[in-house]
Amino acid sequence: MFGLLPRVVAVLALLVTASAFQLWHDVNRYDAHGNECLYREKSDVVCSRLCVTDLSSCPTSLQPSCPDNQSFCADGECHDECTDDIQAQNPCHCSRSGNKLPSEAQNLVPCLTIPSVTIQQFHAWNSEEDIRIACGAEANITDQSKTVGVWDKSWIGGDIEAVWAECPAAPTPNYKYNESYWIAAYAVNGALALLILVWSVYKGFAEQSVRAATLNKTSGADNKHSDSPGSAVYDQNRDKGYNLSEKPLVGGVTKTTSENGSVDSTDPAMPNSCLHGYRNKLLGTACIWAITLVTLLWICFLGVWTADYYGSLPGKYNGKSYSLAYGSDNLELATFLILWGISFIILIVLYVLKPHLRNYFRLLALPSKGKYVCVVRPLHEVKVIEENTNRLQHYINVFTGWLQVSLSRDKEYTTCPIEKTSEGRIYFTYQCTRYVLDEQTQQYAPYEFDLGTIHRRLIQQADGLSGAEVAYRLELVGPNFIEVKVPSIPAAFAREFVSFFYLYQLIFLWAFYFYAYWQVGLVDTGVILLSATIKVVLRVQSERRLKQMAEQEETTPVKRDGEWSNVSTRDLVPGDVIEVTTGAHMSCDCVLLSGNAIMNESSLTGEPLPIRKFPVRIDDSHYNVAEAGKMSTLFAGTVVSQVQPVTKSTDSLESDRVLALVRFTGTMSDKGQLVRRILFPNPISFIFNEQMRIVVCILVLYSIFVMAMAAYLYQGNAVAVVFYGIFAISQLLSPLLPAALVIGQSVAATRLRKKKIYCVDPQRIMTAGKVQVLCADKTGTLTRDNLEHYGGRCIDPATGKFVEFTSDLLATDRLFQQAVASCHAVADLNGQLIGNPVDIEQFRASKATIDPQPEYLDAIQTAPDTNLGKIHVVRRFQFVHARASMSVVILDESTGKLHVFVKGSFERLKAISSARSVPADYDEACADLAREGCYVLAFAHKTLDTADPARVGEFTQDELESGCDMLGLLVFKNMLKSDTAQAIAELKHGSTRTVMITGDTALTGIVIARQCGMIPENTRVLLGECKTPADEIQWVDVDTREPVADIQPHLAELGSDGFSTTELAVGGAAFERLCATGEIDTLLFKIRVFARMKPTHKVECVEHHMKYAVTAMCGDGGNDSLALRAAHVGIALSDAEASIVSPFSASNRSVMSCVELLRQSRAGLATSFANFTALICYGQVMSGMLKMASFYFSISLTENLWMLIDGGVATGMMISISMSGPAERLAPSRPTSRILGPQMLASVGGIVLMNWLFSAMSYVWLFRQDWFRCNEHSAAESEATKWWLQGDNYESSIMSFVSTFQFINNGFVVNYGYLHRAKWYKNYALLTVWAFLMAFVSYMLLADPNQ
Repeated sequence: MFGLLPRVVAVLALLVTASAFQLWHDVNRYDAHGNECLYREKSDVVCSRLCVTDLSSCPTSLQPSCPDNQSFCADGECHDECTDDIQAQNPCHCSRSGNKLPSEAQNLVPCLTIPSVTIQQFHAWNSEEDIRIACGAEANITDQSKTVGVWDKSWIGGDIEAVWAECPAAPTPNYKYNESYWIAAYAVNGALALLILVWSVYKGFAEQSVRAATLNKTSGADNKHSDSPGSAVYDQNRDKGYNLSEKPLVGGVTKTTSENGSVDSTDPAMPNSCLHGYRNKLLGTACIWAITLVTLLWICFLGVWTADYYGSLPGKYNGKSYSLAYGSDNLELATFLILWGISFIILIVLYVLKPHLRNYFRLLALPSKGKYVCVVRPLHEVKVIEENTNRLQHYINVFTGWLQVSLSRDKEYTTCPIEKTSEGRIYFTYQCTRYVLDEQTQQYAPYEFDLGTIHRRLIQQADGLSGAEVAYRLELVGPNFIEVKVPSIPAAFAREFVSFFYLYQLIFLWAFYFYAYWQVGLVDTGVILLSATIKVVLRVQSERRLKQMAEQEETTPVKRDGEWSNVSTRDLVPGDVIEVTTGAHMSCDCVLLSGNAIMNESSLTGEPLPIRKFPVRIDDSHYNVAEAGKMSTLFAGTVVSQVQPVTKSTDSLESDRVLALVRFTGTMSDKGQLVRRILFPNPISFIFNEQMRIVVCILVLYSIFVMAMAAYLYQGNAVAVVFYGIFAISQLLSPLLPAALVIGQSVAATRLRKKKIYCVDPQRIMTAGKVQVLCADKTGTLTRDNLEHYGGRCIDPATGKFVEFTSDLLATDRLFQQAVASCHAVADLNGQLIGNPVDIEQFRASKATIDPQPEYLDAIQTAPDTNLGKIHVVRRFQFVHARASMSVVILDESTGKLHVFVKGSFERLKAISSARSVPADYDEACADLAREGCYVLAFAHKTLDTADPARVGEFTQDELESGCDMLGLLVFKNMLKSDTAQAIAELKHGSTRTVMITGDTALTGIVIARQCGMIPENTRVLLGECKTPADEIQWVDVDTREPVADIQPHLAELGSDGFSTTELAVGGAAFERLCATGEIDTLLFKIRVFARMKPTHKVECVEHHMKYAVTAMCGDGGNDSLALRAAHVGIALSDAEASIVSPFSASNRSVMSCVELLRQSRAGLATSFANFTALICYGQVMSGMLKMASFYFSISLTENLWMLIDGGVATGMMISISMSGPAERLAPSRPTSRILGPQMLASVGGIVLMNWLFSAMSYVWLFRQDWFRCNEHSAAESEATKWWLQGDNYESSIMSFVSTFQFINNGFVVNYGYLHRAKWYKNYALLTVWAFLMAFVSYMLLADPNQ
């Protein structure tokens, strides 16, 4: 590198001396009418010296005459003595000597100096000839065309008696390269290269043993998964049944554990990941510090040359410009360019090698033996793309994919220090999770303890752990604390500035600071800092909100060694038994062992109402958190609203405390997994990101074009070409671009917050702007939270037939009243009824009350008018989606009998009830009520043979529920929320397909869908149902109740609006059938109502929609939480200010929140693209016509104007554009997200074309003006490398005002558009900024010229 440096500098220094000139016309030769420019007078013209070989050949007036005591010397002056120094100053030698002086010039001596002359008829385009003629006339030379030549063109000889000393430019001095600064550069960089070479050789030899050991191990069966030297691939199969010291522990996060201890575990952070072990060496550490130091020295070296350019070096060089380059500005410029290029290459190489650099200077080691572990995790990009990419996009994606793989940007590299516990156990922490080394298998894994899944086994652990066992488990799982590291503001800025964009800006801005462009550099630096500040503040605020939600520590009572003590939640481990107290914040996932608890889960699941939790029963049932076990699970991140100890129970643990068994801590908990997913997300690729790659390629090609044009128009001036090319390239990508792409979403997030819609993942705002399908839950989302009791219809036990429907519950059968009053899970929390909304409305209809001091699980005091007496709930089986029912065993205090009441869906109750008790018209009656939009629950009953409550625990749920007799139906009305219909109409107007996913019956869902407008009026609805997924789907017209054999002809019928006149609805079993057969893909967008959907069904339904469209899911939490997490955009209708269950949560629990989210997100997306358009147009104007004119005419804008454009116009317009509000309603189309789509290309292309045409026309107009022609700026008379001297001319003035008005109007024009943003005249900030800038620039244009 340094060997080539002298040659490159010398070449550039030679080329820089050339002057620029206009290529395509003769400057100041012809006027606007084609006539030669009129002659003009030029005074005080300095004449060149006339040189001869014999002074007698000088014209008479120029022959020297010295006093007697003096001699005429070679410097053209009289002196007492012609010394060697005086003789060396011969003007006829043109500052040349030795072999650089032509032989013809060696004997030349000057005549006397010719006085300055005035040329009456001066031709600017023929200035040299005019000056010779005028000077010759002044010297009385009659015919110099034959007798006088020009230095280095025609020498003395023949008829030529003298030559004009029109000296060519003096040769640029060059370095000897033994200067102290070059020697220092050679020494420092050479030492670094030698140090790296020594390390590389040492590293190669030192790692041979590690590589050999790894190869030997990989040849064995136990290590067949290791794929690289010094690495260990995380093998999830190998961790099955993982045991240390005979303790029941396993690796993994997603758990499927059986009672025999076998575990199928998969950690989401580790699959397909590779572990590399490393250890430090002093030499390698020295190399890292040396690289850091040399990089800083290079930057300082650039700073030294920049200071020298301005004459600001300290000491003897102070006040002397170009002192390091021997006073030559040309050599200084050429040197800086070479050093600048080397620095650019160094920074880019360091950026590319950043993931590997530190570990390269460590020695490779086995992960189990090293001091550091590098986790290499593949990045799985989540693509949100609307349609198939075109061929160009495909090739660009292939190329960028190859580039990412080549530069290792397709993987995430995280180096973690290996630590040891107090007992010497080896571990490292990755993504807030502890990975512990198993000494036997030499693999790392996150550990969790197998507490069992049988209820009886869980209850057996109610005595807690010993202190030794706690210490052992704490070693393996680590503290129960999710630490979210929020960097300080300086650290956050440092993190932001290490990205490629800022390196790119830094290196280009350095050229600004060097090349007398520092004022503009300061403005651009300010703009970049503003952009970075916006991004840093938004990111830190988001991280702090997440930290507040994730980090949690308090004290809780824990039973250890048989004693209760208060312990920090940070020290809890799986297997600990804690006391659940009112007001406590759960910091881990627990199984409730004894007592009842009422939990507020809004911040975790979005569930708006508190949830009642029940202890696991003492039986051999399996605990499954995805099903019934959820009602016995206290999740981390939830709050205990109330507890109720149970001291007398038939099937659960009795205790005077509410006990819970710690199951998962830290990131193993459900909350921990959500936080981990937010902290360490996979990158999301929008179609914008895909097409940005093409834009970058176009800009690179355009940059090459700009450089070529600079080289072509700046003929021969290499330094000017490079510097102006650098400026043009840097202005193609505005420093405001990163801020422009995030400011739209940040403004949208702020406005959403004012609307009580909270966002924990701001990048999803752009995705929300492209939502095409909105899936919505029914109850609590589309309809009111609380159903309204409508009435009941009992069954006469004597006849087995329905009696008349009645709205008075107290007028119904005694058993039916008891069932309604007791078969629920409602609790009383300080006077507020807590539980499932249906249960609450059911209980209210019974007019019963809850006794706060129950003898068993619950005590119900029936309504005074009923004379039913007090009811004791002895045993309760919670509602399970898989069973679609719940049941209770109650003790009737008035009779002393035990009764079993079962409640559930009418389909489920028919299946378990005795056939004789089910009326013949049962199905028809239920269907009729569903068609009216009613929510129907069925009740069944039987009386137990025993009256002893203690014996109730001997029966299983199936035994208790078998043989029941149908009691009747309890009917509720599903009432729409007041604004649901309006919201659905807005969404449909906004081209957003709305779909209902409900756990209710299909007929009820259809009624609600029709009421809210989701299904249009006069639309046929075909319902598809089957008993099991293995059965064929039977399609029925819900209105005519006629079966439909083939649905395709109905779907093919189109109405006058071009849409199908038929909609479909399916039940849960039918949905499973469609998924199994693959028909779901063809019918998906024909189905409007998905009914009887379990939580897992909802996830599948959302994921099917996500394959074809940007999909949002709206629900009120609880059963919707899984689907909310799965969707592209999840909106939880929750009273909590922020919920981590989904990216968005709305405390205004209405579907109108979805409309508001889409409205603001579309406006934010449109605003971001408006800013993007404005800044692309900014770059095109800046590097387009403006630069082309600068190159051709050798002109430039003034320094102050540059500052106005970069600091005032670009920044002010970008910020004010972002102030545009959303449109009043959703537009029929979504804003484009395709930066290469027709809309964007037409918008940007149209603006750029108009700007080019107007700029070109302005110069056409200028060249037609009589006052301009013959008074043009001559590039040949200016120095192209001094841009600051190129602004005082007509050409620059025209370019200045035209381009400035274009910059201002570009921002104003992109604000037009009322589809997704408010009308342009409502953006008062933009109007104010635009009016001020227009007035200010117009004043500059129209006011009298200044001094």
